[in-house]
Amino acid sequence: MLRQWNSRTPLFGGLREQECPRCRRPVDLPLGEICAVCQRDIQRHAAKIARTVALLSTIVVGAYVLLRVPADPTARLVSGAAVAIWYLLTNLVVRRILREFLT
Repeated sequence: MLRQWNSRTPLFGGLREQECPRCRRPVDLPLGEICAVCQRDIQRHAAKIARTVALLSTIVVGAYVLLRVPADPTARLVSGAAVAIWYLLTNLVVRRILREFLT
């Protein structure tokens, strides 16, 4: 059978590590992977920081929108929706970036 060239370690086949490279717990993992406990810790930490960053940036954007948008109710509604979407997108982007950097 031919080797799959789309695998993460095509030249080394099925090399395994006997411990997590981050916490040094004894587990059987593919080369370069971290254990589930470390992945959960990284995701939890990234989510906490992302919520804080998203909230602070949303407060700044909300204050700007509040000062710049006219008193028209439709404009206020649309800008309020835009601020809510800003929070969601900022949270997702920061969380993804932090997961990459904290690994």
